Amino acid sequence: MNSNKAELALDEEGPSKSQLKRDAEALQNLGVRMSQLKPKQLASLELDDVLVKAIEDYIKLPNSYAARKRHAQYIGKLMRGREYPALLRAVEDLENPRSTARPGSAAKPVSPTARACAKLLADAATTEEQITLLIEEHSKLERQTLRQLCRSIFSAAKKQDSATEKRARNKLSHYVSQHIN
Repeated sequence: MNSNKAELALDEEGPSKSQLKRDAEALQNLGVRMSQLKPKQLASLELDDVLVKAIEDYIKLPNSYAARKRHAQYIGKLMRGREYPALLRAVEDLENPRSTARPGSAAKPVSPTARACAKLLADAATTEEQITLLIEEHSKLERQTLRQLCRSIFSAAKKQDSATEKRARNKLSHYVSQHIN
């Protein structure tokens, strides 16, 4: 009898209670991040009036932990059913001070240097082919230097050393930009 209940519970295949809590917390955190945006930025997100009012009320709350936590839960409740990834991307774009693009606008064109680096680093298995193609287009580039720079990026990524990886990516970008342009 107990085994039938366990089998029925496994057959339901819904998100676990823990996953539901993580989702709710993510919505609350996004709501709190939205409260830190400027009013013009908040207006550009095309939110309904109730949610905008709730975010404005959150800003006006006293610095009471319990009150802010309750109101964050309320904002999270209002945000249920919205397209979370798109809203998160829009908020991240607005939070990034270097970003000149606005949500819904066309992306900036990618530079030839960035395009070449992206091709080189797209897949470790095809890097050698991409190096050959890049050298055919731009004869000033040196195969050995490109190999070493790509190898150092892949090695740092494998070790999960973000600082070294970033430095290596900057070196590759600098090298390619000097010899392409």
